[in-house]
Amino acid sequence: MTRPVVLVTGASRRLGRALALGCARGGFDVAVHFRSDPAAATEAAASLEAAGARATTHRADLAEPGAPAALVASVLAKHGRLDALVHSASPWIEKPFGEVTGDDWDLTFAVGPRSAFFLAQAGAAALARAGGAVLLVSDVAAAQAWPSHVPHAAAKAAIDALVRNLAVALAPAVRVNGIAPGIVLPPEDLAPEALARLVERTPLRRAVSVDDLVAMALALLTNRSVTGQVVAVDAGRSVV
Repeated sequence: MTRPVVLVTGASRRLGRALALGCARGGFDVAVHFRSDPAAATEAAASLEAAGARATTHRADLAEPGAPAALVASVLAKHGRLDALVHSASPWIEKPFGEVTGDDWDLTFAVGPRSAFFLAQAGAAALARAGGAVLLVSDVAAAQAWPSHVPHAAAKAAIDALVRNLAVALAPAVRVNGIAPGIVLPPEDLAPEALARLVERTPLRRAVSVDDLVAMALALLTNRSVTGQVVAVDAGRSVV
């Protein structure tokens, strides 16, 4: 039988790659989206195929108008179907409030919520035929004050709003949910002592396991009775 197909954006590295690998292990063939590093995308695809999936790579700069629709068309051309969409791609811009530029805002919203909307719009018909699902990667920052990441926090709040709106707009054929990670795969330049301080403030006193996050992502993609929800997988960070 043909395996279901998932498109994972930002799948060549970090969290997107982990989500793609989890989907491969969970029975999906995977369309690997990347923006600028074909070698990393090829390496990611090889790891997915080693896990038993058929994997294809698709280059797209999601900040460009029309790129989301072209990306979905590329996936359909290679796979012939689309059962799930995982939107993980997101710029990470850390700047003091006074240094944030209009370009920072435009890039963060273009790749984040704008692309999420137009990916869902372009994939809606195929997803509906499959009775499929959309998973948008949010962040606990959507409901917190992160003064050095204001565009990021605002864009993730917009992602949360999209989850609710798309869940209704695409019902009953397509389910739409979000996942809000806490401290998982922190920036490589984050000092160990800074990470320790963040972990100490979480109720569970630990960072989030990538495996735990991926397990919840797969649950949201496959549970037929959940839609319109943003689930925090954050070791309790969002409640303190």
